[in-house]
Amino acid sequence: MARFIKERLEHCLTLKGTYFLQSTYHNRTFSCTYFVFTVCVLLSRFCEGIYSYSIVMPEVVYATKVLEPTDMDAVNETDVDESIEKIKSNDGSFKECNVNNIPLDTATVDSITSALCRNTSLTRLEMCNCNITDDCIEGFVNVVKTNQTLESISLETNKITGKFLKQLALALEANSTLKELRIANQYYTTGVGDEMAISKALDKNNSITKFSMNWKNTGARNQADRCIMRNNDIARKKRQGLL
Repeated sequence: MARFIKERLEHCLTLKGTYFLQSTYHNRTFSCTYFVFTVCVLLSRFCEGIYSYSIVMPEVVYATKVLEPTDMDAVNETDVDESIEKIKSNDGSFKECNVNNIPLDTATVDSITSALCRNTSLTRLEMCNCNITDDCIEGFVNVVKTNQTLESISLETNKITGKFLKQLALALEANSTLKELRIANQYYTTGVGDEMAISKALDKNNSITKFSMNWKNTGARNQADRCIMRNNDIARKKRQGLL
């Protein structure tokens, strides 16, 4: 189709010389003809581009991506026991704990959360894809309620049900220092009732500026988005000294 249009336009353009000579005696006719000629040229070039594209396909370009700590296939060589000891000893130089992609049993997770309840140095906790289940959530709830140093907690890609995600969100009411909470991509689907409860819990917190979760309910997601926008506005005003 593109080739047919191109050929017809080229045929029309071969008549431009005679038609222009006839039009020079009338300025108005000439202006109209020049406009039509310009449109024909542009259409011809456009169709030529479509036609050439249909004949010669460009090579596929693959995007390159630097592996992030939360990538499912990333290899994490962190010594978990050593990290736990640093948290327990409240090592001032140990600011971030990243155990992503390391399968952890319940006892190990409990050791981490128990130590965090008394830690005042760690600011970032990454525990994505660690096989964390509902049995471990009570420890995280206690961390959110008691720890006033952590600014980011990421528990994405685990096996936590909506009921316990809700408990974790409800604990945010007692926390004013946590800025990021990431709980998306869980193995189990969260129910609508739990989603609504989570969005209402976010409404009672003024510090969370980044929150990730797989929403199904539009109303709950919209309410959560409004809460995050409000909190970001509060954080901006604090940086500017307006609050």
